[in-house]
Amino acid sequence: MEVKVKLYTLLKKYGEGKIGNDGLLSLPEDETLQGLSEYLSIPKKRGKVFLVNGMPKDAKHRLCNGDEVKILSFIGGG
Repeated sequence: MEVKVKLYTLLKKYGEGKIGNDGLLSLPEDETLQGLSEYLSIPKKRGKVFLVNGMPKDAKHRLCNGDEVKILSFIGGG
């Protein structure tokens, strides 16, 4: 299946060489957001938020062909 993936802020580097210029990424059927995160080698300890088709989802959410996924990291400040 193909999903469109957009990474933000500190996470952009994890998509280099894996996500096409059009943002498309081929994944196995029924892949989860956690599996996507692992494929992109995003560290588990890095705080992140997943949005699928504009709605927040947890890491166990199963993706479908054509989904649009945005992954954002938590940024702390002081």
